[in-house]
Amino acid sequence: MSKNDQANDFTDFDFMEDELYTELDDDRRAELDQLVGLKVLGVELYEDSLGDDEEESPVAPEARVFFDCDLYLDDNQALELYVTAAYPDPEADPVVGLEAIFDAIGRLADEKMTLLDYGEADEEGGLALAFGHGEKTEMVLVCSAWMVSEWEAEEEEEDSAEA
Repeated sequence: MSKNDQANDFTDFDFMEDELYTELDDDRRAELDQLVGLKVLGVELYEDSLGDDEEESPVAPEARVFFDCDLYLDDNQALELYVTAAYPDPEADPVVGLEAIFDAIGRLADEKMTLLDYGEADEEGGLALAFGHGEKTEMVLVCSAWMVSEWEAEEEEEDSAEA
């Protein structure tokens, strides 16, 4: 099974079907339209992915391509991405290795990249997200499933903001 087949097989997971989105429809487009132009303020990357096959041995960190992460955006919005691959160069292969993925994904927040655009990943569904500055795309994330949510600032951050 190729890596792309593995990502597209995510739709076989029905345990969270009601909570995760796997296809762009009018409601999802309206929801994502509200996020375009927002900066990435923080990132949480998970060592495992919902796409990992429980029947097979665990994916070695240095061989990992697909990951799950939460992106914390302006306006207390969050994008939860599942079975995701990162492409610093949209014309090249995805980043391989957990450490390299962490470095690439960290750039989104470190450089305060903005969500520039989104689209359907391929004919199977999924989501492609373009991040960068101005009109220049500097990172593309492609995920098989996602969810939009809200996040709240930590109490310490709220207290220091009030002082």
